[in-house]
Amino acid sequence: MDGFLFINKPAGPTSFAVVKHVRSFCKRCKIGHAGTLDPAASGLLIIALGKATRLLEFLPTEPKFYTFIVRFGSVTDTLDTEGVVTHTGGRIPGEDEIRSILPRFLGKQMQTPPRFSALKVQGERAYDLARENKDFSLAPRPVTIHSLSCDAFRLDKGEALCTLSCSKGTYVRSIVRDIGEALGTFAHASGICRTAIGPFSLNQAIAFNAINLATLKTIVPIKTMFGKCPQTILNTAQKDALSCGKSIPLPINVETGGMVFAFDEKDNIVAALVKKDKGTFHPVKVFAHIAVMERNPSEPST
Repeated sequence: MDGFLFINKPAGPTSFAVVKHVRSFCKRCKIGHAGTLDPAASGLLIIALGKATRLLEFLPTEPKFYTFIVRFGSVTDTLDTEGVVTHTGGRIPGEDEIRSILPRFLGKQMQTPPRFSALKVQGERAYDLARENKDFSLAPRPVTIHSLSCDAFRLDKGEALCTLSCSKGTYVRSIVRDIGEALGTFAHASGICRTAIGPFSLNQAIAFNAINLATLKTIVPIKTMFGKCPQTILNTAQKDALSCGKSIPLPINVETGGMVFAFDEKDNIVAALVKKDKGTFHPVKVFAHIAVMERNPSEPST
């Protein structure tokens, strides 16, 4: 079972809990996921099964798109509704104020991650250190905000509904915190939903509670998932060369460093290759020892 599932994760379970739930229907299949969602966040989670788990790093996963709610007036230690309120009594800014400061967050910038995050500090998870009230700091990291807008505002609730597109590694909770600080008040995220990852949309996803054995029969094939990337069908000689880790020539026009995904005549993934130079492609992932598999059974081993 090789391919991808698009899951609409609800708020509550962790991304690992979603993987565990899928694994209960295919116990012998390797499973992974692309792009962790916080427990309090909902939205698109891409699950990889079988051989697809080795291709997660090649998925086009940028930009990422979110809708989120900024609740003004208070802040929590986790910067969302999962945590303990640490400050309250902050003012509720006006809608025009909110819209006026959002442009300053656009473009490349350094962002400080939340203390409650999965990042490691000297080998330990930041959220474990935070729960133990240990003193530590997280270094700011480069992120890119492509767009950020306020789509609706509820003065009676002190909440703004916002839409965001950003680079991977961006923490929505940190953006909410920084918006509050820029307006001279407190703020935390009362809702976060990931609506798209690169070209993959939440509209393609199935509900978490709808996952079953029948669902697993509708996984997106690897060939379809990488349909917008250069692809090729390999002959026996090319497969044998790749199985030995050798580079092969291919008549495919991509820039040096570009990826090509190679399949057999039955659309099974054979290899992921990167262009070196002059039409030569080197395997970075090979999925079977082709030469051994295709040897004539009567041929003696060497």
